[in-house]
Amino acid sequence: MKFCLCIILFLFTNLTSVYGAETRFSGEPIPRFVAIVKSPSNTRVGPDVNYPIKYIYQSKFQPVKVVNEYYGWYQIEDINGDISWIHKNATTSKTNYVMTLHDNTKLYQKKKLTSKIVAKVDKGTSFKVIKCSSGFCKVETTFNGTLFKGFLIQDNLWGV
Repeated sequence: MKFCLCIILFLFTNLTSVYGAETRFSGEPIPRFVAIVKSPSNTRVGPDVNYPIKYIYQSKFQPVKVVNEYYGWYQIEDINGDISWIHKNATTSKTNYVMTLHDNTKLYQKKKLTSKIVAKVDKGTSFKVIKCSSGFCKVETTFNGTLFKGFLIQDNLWGV
């Protein structure tokens, strides 16, 4: 009985160290955000180039959440909740881009809810982050050749 219990404990410990949320081959905390730096970037159904491609990300600097690691591969979640694996070399920990989580997200002129609304943007709109503080992020983006700057509520953003 003790032998059987030891085997079960051994298997559980080893399986959770490979597949569980506590796996940290890089030593970095999980979960955390990184950005995709190569465009296009293939992601796969498993942590190796022999696994089939699951998604191809076309946007450079897209923030994704690392939810697990396995020998140089990151299991990532995107803004839509899709999970796949990407090689760490296709990402950077320097995440200075965010995406809006909701449609009609307001871009404010100043760091106040009562300030002028510069624009309303759709879910998934990408912004470069200048600085985040006090629940707001100062951001900028270019749309149709026009530069938009302002403040977004931090809770409405994916990537911070």
